[in-house]
Amino acid sequence: MNTINAIIVDDEIKGRQFLRQLADKFTPHVKIVGEASNAIEAIEAIAAAQPDLVFLDIEMPGKTGMEMLREMKEINFEVIFVTAFNKYAVEAFKLGAIDYLLKPVNPSELKGAVDRASGYLKLKDNRKVKYDSLKQQFGQPFSKITVPTMNGFEFVDFGDITYMQSDGNYTNIKQKDGKTILATRLLGEFEEMLMPYNFFRIHKSYLINLAHIKKYIKGDGGVVMMSDGSEIDVARRIKEAFLKKIKL
Repeated sequence: MNTINAIIVDDEIKGRQFLRQLADKFTPHVKIVGEASNAIEAIEAIAAAQPDLVFLDIEMPGKTGMEMLREMKEINFEVIFVTAFNKYAVEAFKLGAIDYLLKPVNPSELKGAVDRASGYLKLKDNRKVKYDSLKQQFGQPFSKITVPTMNGFEFVDFGDITYMQSDGNYTNIKQKDGKTILATRLLGEFEEMLMPYNFFRIHKSYLINLAHIKKYIKGDGGVVMMSDGSEIDVARRIKEAFLKKIKL
């Protein structure tokens, strides 16, 4: 198993020591490469160590762990929140956290969270390799996308995708044959990859294939009817850019 470099962020030294001991004993492939007691130290430690994973406390002096994440320009690591409070769980997962562990941390829950983080990191490492491999295989114009799933990867033709719908840390990919794939990636990552291929983000939760639009119905933002009969709202703030995109 590949080594996972991690940082522990907790304002209590005993909390950091306890988590380090648990990680050493129950997740030996996790290497703790740094510690921090507040958000400022955490940002400096992350910049210096470039960790794969951050164990992040929420309530700390100054900025909370969540405020720190929201203010960071780039998050290229996975996050496991470790906190004494359970009231932040929903927001934690909205921020893309792998897991949310309550103190005192249970060893089996820690191991499960780290295993999930390991899976995400493998997908992240493999994604570019798979993408480049397919690009070489199928040539230009590139016509397929690599979709990471719980069980591995699926390779899907752009033209077969009707739309994508955000589902927390996952994305539902709706295809023209009625099949739905649950992808273990955020919708925003697919948006970045597919925008050059006639896809458009009409709503924070929806990325559509413009080739599958059958009808646009006027309204506050409007509604698009897709080739499979689905009706999807267009966000009001997106309406002008969307109509310009489809040249109306």
